Amino acid sequence: MVSQKRPTPYQMSVVTQTLLEKIKVEKSRAICFFNNKGGVGKTTLVANLAAHLGLRMGLKILVVDADPQCNLTQYVLDDDEFIKTYVKSKNPHSIYSIIHPLSTGQGYLEKLPIITAKKFGFDMIIGDPRLALKEDLLAQDWRDAKSGGTRGLRTTFVFSDLIAKASSYDLILFDMGPSLGAINRAILLSANYFLVPMAIDIFSLWAIKNISEALRIWTKEIENGLAMAENPSEIPQRTSRPRLRFIGYVTQQHKEKSEDGDRRIVQAYKSIGDKIPSEIKENLKILYLSPKMDPHLGDIKHLASLAPKSQTLHTPMIDIRLTGSYVSMRAQARTIYWGLAEKFVANISLENLAKRIDRK
Repeated sequence: MVSQKRPTPYQMSVVTQTLLEKIKVEKSRAICFFNNKGGVGKTTLVANLAAHLGLRMGLKILVVDADPQCNLTQYVLDDDEFIKTYVKSKNPHSIYSIIHPLSTGQGYLEKLPIITAKKFGFDMIIGDPRLALKEDLLAQDWRDAKSGGTRGLRTTFVFSDLIAKASSYDLILFDMGPSLGAINRAILLSANYFLVPMAIDIFSLWAIKNISEALRIWTKEIENGLAMAENPSEIPQRTSRPRLRFIGYVTQQHKEKSEDGDRRIVQAYKSIGDKIPSEIKENLKILYLSPKMDPHLGDIKHLASLAPKSQTLHTPMIDIRLTGSYVSMRAQARTIYWGLAEKFVANISLENLAKRIDRK
């Protein structure tokens, strides 16, 4: 693992600089990027927001590709790295390496399989399609976890162990698949926060309700399991299990049209978009970091071919070095991700208030 340099932040408000220093002191907080609905631009958001936080804001970031589709890994690794990792190696060191030892009775992995994504400014645990094979293990052990069984709880909290071992990082970001399965349940029950990327469509609204209901049930069941734990000392850091909090949502993939010289969202999409704030508030307000929190972190509009070009070049959108129309699109991307990052950092700073509320 190559140590990451911390560049001096620029064009940054005093408030944001203060909040960043606070994050660096507190360290090791885990954020899940999750939506039960696929195709919402989640992976692009994770890669580029993490790149901005690392390259522009100087945070030490670990990104975990916990989606068996491995889209984030394909985005970040260049072609030579990809071939070396997945073609020439029969058993790549990946997210699969973290869970597999549990299924063979070896316990938690001693050292995390971390690589450095230099272009993106963060470290990473790469994805693995074999992760999907461990869904059954986590699902079976969940039944044991709910009744307080040590094996079930240790398996369920495998990602808590990962987070504990990544204590040198300021933030740990999880890219997750679009399911309410056992793998995502285990990640969400171990994390501090979750962020919801949303497309402006009816199924994204339905997904919000699914997430709210699933989290309510899972939290109740795991709390019961922890209360009945056979041997609490064998469960990683569970005496102070973080209460999962909602940090906000990002809307993206707007479809626009030109009308009288103005760019406007197509009316059908606008009608759906107008419902998002109320649906978020109704279903997730109980998980807000603060009653006064603004959960809308920002919008990501289509940037023409910038996103696919970024993926092809394995380079964050804010650093694409091309001429022509790409210059203006890159400038737009920098503005978008700067705004997102500042609101992201500001909402994380609300955690101390949340802790005071929890103690009441």
